[in-house]
Amino acid sequence: MDGIDDIELRHGARRARAYTRAEPLIRCIEEAIRDHRRRTEDLDGMPRVGVLVGLCTEQKLSAPRGGPITYHTVVRALKLMGLR
Repeated sequence: MDGIDDIELRHGARRARAYTRAEPLIRCIEEAIRDHRRRTEDLDGMPRVGVLVGLCTEQKLSAPRGGPITYHTVVRALKLMGLR
């Protein structure tokens, strides 16, 4: 992933590993946010967490440590991204 070394320098190795594990989920969330903002023309808007869970589940993603994508999984990914 681009910038993972930068994350490690700024936030430490632990957070960089967490970000690396969550990369597929983060990419799904980023895409959903971009699509939402394009559709609504709200530059600061975001879909609800439940919508993000559904979209990432549809793509057959799993949680960073295995298991299904849940509300809490998405919230943790949003925190890693600095969006919550």
